[in-house]
Amino acid sequence: MPRINQRTETITLTEAGELLAYDTNTTYSVGNEPPYVKMYLDTILYLKDLPKGYNPILLSILKRLPWANQEQGIAINASVKRMMAKEIGCSVTRIDHALTDFVKGELLYRIDKGLYNVNPMLFGRGEWADIAKLRLEITFDGKGKTIMGEIERKKQNGD
Repeated sequence: MPRINQRTETITLTEAGELLAYDTNTTYSVGNEPPYVKMYLDTILYLKDLPKGYNPILLSILKRLPWANQEQGIAINASVKRMMAKEIGCSVTRIDHALTDFVKGELLYRIDKGLYNVNPMLFGRGEWADIAKLRLEITFDGKGKTIMGEIERKKQNGD
């Protein structure tokens, strides 16, 4: 954590002419760099074979992304779609098409009607430790157990 040290020296004479010296040290903590998101939306859309024109819609969705340590889920109901359309300058139909394509391209996962999660392998907001937890998902359903995660290979000497 960056710190700024300030040293102030005050010298005061009493009425009797005695010299008094006061030293003050003050340390200010600037704080850590806040969490941030670095995005290359053009590349993600290109790799998923989606139109570049979807960039503003994807960015508008990501602005609503919760912090990784919070309850996940982005509500995109009719009201939110109208707000997004006005904000971006497009039609609600265009947003509907983009949402369908984002789900097909696995940028988003549809959790329920009007409720989406982002793919944590592509997007995250917050501290890395919290985002990493989202990358491991275990689902139990009638078809059995599905485990999705990332495998890290241990580096060998010389790698």
